[in-house]
Amino acid sequence: MKIRKIGMIGFGGIARGVHANGYLQCPDIAQVVAVCDMNDDALALAREKLGIREEYCFKDYKDLIACKEVEAVDICTPNYLHCEIAEEAIRAGKPYSVEKPVGLRYEEVRELCEKTGDLPAFVSFSFRFNKNIRYIKKQIEDGKIGEIRNIYIRYYKDSALRPGRKLEWRFDETLAGTGALGDFGSHMIDAARLFCGDFDGVYAESGIAVAERQCMDSEKIKAVTTDDWCNILGRSEKGAGISIAVSRCTTGVKALTEMDIYGTKGAILYSTGDAGLRMDDGEGFRTIAVPDDFLANQAEAFVNFLNGKTDMYTPYLSEGLACQKILEAAEMSCKNGRYVHLDEF
Repeated sequence: MKIRKIGMIGFGGIARGVHANGYLQCPDIAQVVAVCDMNDDALALAREKLGIREEYCFKDYKDLIACKEVEAVDICTPNYLHCEIAEEAIRAGKPYSVEKPVGLRYEEVRELCEKTGDLPAFVSFSFRFNKNIRYIKKQIEDGKIGEIRNIYIRYYKDSALRPGRKLEWRFDETLAGTGALGDFGSHMIDAARLFCGDFDGVYAESGIAVAERQCMDSEKIKAVTTDDWCNILGRSEKGAGISIAVSRCTTGVKALTEMDIYGTKGAILYSTGDAGLRMDDGEGFRTIAVPDDFLANQAEAFVNFLNGKTDMYTPYLSEGLACQKILEAAEMSCKNGRYVHLDEF
C-alpha cells in the first residue's frame, strides 16, 4: 500500500511557503491530513490553506504522530526540536522528513541515524529541487566540465537587517545551534557535496552584525548568540578547493545565490541575478536555458521516496549527517582558529 497521508509538524513560514505549497501541487499522490502547531493562528491558516479538519489540528506533536490517519511526518519546526520529534516518529514506526540542519549537534544527529535504522527518512535540502542545481549536477555527472578543481559559493540576504526584528529563535544558539551558518550554510554545503563529494576539512570565520535584539515577549534587550555571517574555506576528499560565504546582513541585497564551478574541461557559473546560468564545456561560455525536465517538487520527491522511487538528488538522512559534521567542523574552526579535519569526529 502506498504512503500518501502526511502530517505536518510546525506551520510557520517555511512550512507554508515550501512544504504546504508543494503538497498542494501534487494532490494525486499526497494529502496533508493533519497539522500541529502551538499557535492558534497558524492552525487556522492550515485549516484554510489545506482544508484540514479541526479534529486533526493538534498542539502536541505526539498527538499528531499517534493519529491513525497520519502515515508519514513532515517536521518543519525550529532546529532544537528536529531530533526530538523525529525520535517520536521512529517510536511510532512512521517515516519522516526533517528540515535542515537536522539537529543542533553532530552527535545527536549521529544517534538519530542509528535509531532510524531502515525507516525511511528524508532531509529538506530544498536546493536539490532547484532546476538549475539539478542541471549543474547532471552536467558534472556526465563529465561535461571534467574533474572539479574549485567551487565558489555565495548566499547573501539582508534578513538580519529588517527594522524591528526581534530575538526570535533563529538568533538564539540554544534553539537554532548556529545562525547563517546552519540556516543558509547547510544548503550551500549540501550543494558543494552534491557537486564534488565529501569534504576533507574546513577553516571558517564568523561574526555577528546585530549584537542585541528585543525579546519576543518583553521589552528586555538580550544578546544575539548566533552568527550573522560565516566564511568557509574547505577542501574535498578529491582535492577540490571549496569556498562558501553566507550572510544574513548584506545591506541592499534581498537574496542572492551565486555558484562558480571550475573543472579540468570547463566551468559552470550560476547566479539568481541577471546572469542566470552559463557554461563553458570547451567552446566558450554560453547562456543556458535549463529545460523544464529539470523542474522538481520537494514534497512530491518526499512522497516518491516513501514509496521507493529515488534518484541521484534524493536527500537521505545520511546526507543530513554528513552536512552536520561539516557545520560542526566549521563551528570548531571559528572557535579555535584552525583547519579542522572531518576525521576528528
